[in-house]
Amino acid sequence: MPQHMPFRRATQGPLSLAPFLLVAALLPSFSCAPSASADGQRSSEAEPIPLLGKGRDAGARGVEVTRSGAEATRNTTYRLGSEWGKRPVTMANLETETPAFRRAALATARAGGATSFYLGTFAGAHVMATNHHVFPSARQCLGSQIRFPLLGKDFRCKTFLGTWDSVDLALFVIEVGARADAEALAKIGANFDFESKLSKGQELMTMGFGVADNASRTLVGNRDSDCKVFSEDDAFRFMDDPDRLNPGTYKAWSFSNGCDVSHGDSGSAMVDRATGKPIGIIWTGRIPKAKSVQSSTFLDTLIESQGPEIWEELSYGVPAAKIKERLLKAIADARTPSASRVILEAVLSE
Repeated sequence: MPQHMPFRRATQGPLSLAPFLLVAALLPSFSCAPSASADGQRSSEAEPIPLLGKGRDAGARGVEVTRSGAEATRNTTYRLGSEWGKRPVTMANLETETPAFRRAALATARAGGATSFYLGTFAGAHVMATNHHVFPSARQCLGSQIRFPLLGKDFRCKTFLGTWDSVDLALFVIEVGARADAEALAKIGANFDFESKLSKGQELMTMGFGVADNASRTLVGNRDSDCKVFSEDDAFRFMDDPDRLNPGTYKAWSFSNGCDVSHGDSGSAMVDRATGKPIGIIWTGRIPKAKSVQSSTFLDTLIESQGPEIWEELSYGVPAAKIKERLLKAIADARTPSASRVILEAVLSE
């Protein structure tokens, strides 16, 4: 873990986005190859958690989280608003959920110690998305297990399409052999809504494997009253990571939101609650949270006043519109393999 760095105040200019804070105690340095992220469900043991917003490069330090540590820190470290919005998502409770919520939950997969989600089939390839800092190169992705807990299905990363830090995004293809598996995935795919216009107050939901109050690393979802867009309509910033304790090293395009996220939620889709379509991807947040933003009353005032906390104290996602811009550049880049270009073109056109 890098040494503590002074917080850099967000401005209108390029900023960067950050990792999430340590929950209990720092582990010694460990290798961040795909298998290094604890993939087991050991609720009684500590496990390393990838930092949200921080690259999983070799030599990075992990975070040790125990059940008591997660429960003790979720309110003081991660929570936005008066309510901790993360709730376990199971097949049993999906029966009474909205179609949008069900689809988003079924499409969410575990990627190492983090989160990924299924976009659909493009040019015959089954495409997944996660953060750049989860899979910063093909080495971390290829052959790694991608686990859909609610579907009861596991796949492997077959092809790495690319990774782009300015939108903290990685795209990859999973190997799907059985016809039944392909049919199951066909029912849950949803591409980024590249043409969507983000509006202040737009209600969102997220799904992920965040560790706060979730030491068993089960799937948890959030759609509480504060989980919505806080920045002005289509207001994006190229931001530095606002994490006070462990800032990331790169900048990413961002919009501000009030969704609760913690370690392990890296790579979660930001989904429009009404349409069920991904309008972006989470990438970081301010850690630890200021006491002021842990009040929903304060947040109700903040969203109207657009005070400085909008770009300093909340959670931050990358908008689909900026992802589209970056993918268009990748398609135009002569260095992009032709096979990957065909798939990326399909992602943007279908």
